[in-house]
Amino acid sequence: MPPLKTIIDTWIFDLDNTLYSADSGIFQQVGELMSKFVSNHLNIDMKEAKKIRSKYYRQYGTTLRGMMDNHGVDPEIFLKEVHKLDYSIVAPNHKLNEELAKLKGRKIIYTNANQQHANDVLVQLKLTDMFEDIFDIKMADYVPKPEVKPYMKFIEKFDINPVCSAMFDDIAKNLVPAKNVGFTSIWVDAGYENFMDDIESSKNYLDYKTKDLSFFLDRVNTGKI
Repeated sequence: MPPLKTIIDTWIFDLDNTLYSADSGIFQQVGELMSKFVSNHLNIDMKEAKKIRSKYYRQYGTTLRGMMDNHGVDPEIFLKEVHKLDYSIVAPNHKLNEELAKLKGRKIIYTNANQQHANDVLVQLKLTDMFEDIFDIKMADYVPKPEVKPYMKFIEKFDINPVCSAMFDDIAKNLVPAKNVGFTSIWVDAGYENFMDDIESSKNYLDYKTKDLSFFLDRVNTGKI
């Protein structure tokens, strides 16, 4: 295969646990707030709420979608409540920022979170001017990855040629539809948010795997991948 930088003109990045470390604590905050929301909305204890949150995440791709479909939750209220976060714990990765800046072509974020959360994270990462746009869960009509429908909407909205596009995500199963629509798929193994059976069932759809996005992009920029 020729170097990626010679064939890819659009680089698509997931946000959470992809552009920053899963060890930052942000997603742990989100998880706790989601459990509290589920607990309060369904009038159940936190232990049961965590079980339902996990169940809906696996079944629907996001807890939000499960709460919408099964309990009629207003997505805007849910998203507002679960993103009341301490963003100060997120720090920029200067090496990653340098490699992103060197990357030739369009750079777009595709996240299952909302626009405000993405903007708040990008401010902390010092990446507010790095990306052309953010495709969030609202733009996807609240249909999350890994459902294929929002990938098609993403392609149409940004007039993308899938064969010339690469997608990075920390959740392996989200790269299955990415590969199926024609993207080059890169799994950023964050050591978090993946179930082993999801990884096993997704492995044939992963073109590349990395535990270090900065290092991977350095190899892309130098033509080694």
